[in-house]
Amino acid sequence: MPNLPKISHLRVFEAIILHGSVRAAAKALNQTQPGITRTLKELETTLGATLMVRGTRGMVLTDMGRLFETRMKFVLNELERAVDEIKQVNQSQHGTVSFGCSHLKTLSIIPSVMQRIHKMYPKAQISLYEGQQSELLPSLRVGRLDFFIGIISEEISLGEFVEEPLLSCPFGVIARKGHPLANSTSLAELRNAKWYLPVAGAGYYHDLELFLFPEGKGPENAIFKGDSIAVGERLVLEADYLVIGPLAMLDIDFVNKLFCTIPVKEKLPDGHYSLLYRQDSSLTPLAKHLINEIRIECGKQVIQRVN
Repeated sequence: MPNLPKISHLRVFEAIILHGSVRAAAKALNQTQPGITRTLKELETTLGATLMVRGTRGMVLTDMGRLFETRMKFVLNELERAVDEIKQVNQSQHGTVSFGCSHLKTLSIIPSVMQRIHKMYPKAQISLYEGQQSELLPSLRVGRLDFFIGIISEEISLGEFVEEPLLSCPFGVIARKGHPLANSTSLAELRNAKWYLPVAGAGYYHDLELFLFPEGKGPENAIFKGDSIAVGERLVLEADYLVIGPLAMLDIDFVNKLFCTIPVKEKLPDGHYSLLYRQDSSLTPLAKHLINEIRIECGKQVIQRVN
């Protein structure tokens, strides 16, 4: 590898060009004139070329000096940009971000995202709040949450937000393997089942009850509402409750071993997931990076379904 100039050489060369003389460059860099002259000579020796000569109005670039100036500015700009990026990452390592996410989607997206994020931002404090749009939107409006990912309802005004569609997922009825109703082929056969459904004042899950029970609920029907994955899992496995969720959940190994889809003939509405954040708020570098990782993970799921 050839002997390369030092950053201090480039800074001095840049200062002489900017200020027009060795004396002015020395004053700007808080160095002595002999020191500036010595550094310039070291740079010229390293390059094997004369970069500047004294003129009637100060230092003047030679042809080789003008050639080197262009490259030198590019190198310094790139180094400054790299330093800025590193500083942003270091600051983000100590930063915080809070976001909301549909509790069912957290199973398939968030684990992989968190794994990658914590490698780059090991000191970051990240808070996840599970729930549906109608429940978490107030927190997003007042700034308690940086962003939300979930199924977006057309019934709710989103004028102050930016909405970015991420992916659409087919939904189905999910039960434990071996459930007495596991082989049912219509929703009518599930009228008397027990259901665990998310709390939702509007949107997908709010409208879903009308779809699930078009002829009304059966006399033994029971609906328990909540937003806890842990509670839902125990209810399904130990109390024979049914849930509605994205079929992509069953692509996760431990979920596939314990749960199954009930093959009803009725096609449930797809869930359309979007990213939501406030228009009047600047996202931190950490939040932007987290969002980008979520976009990447959603893109992977889309590709997997296509293949």
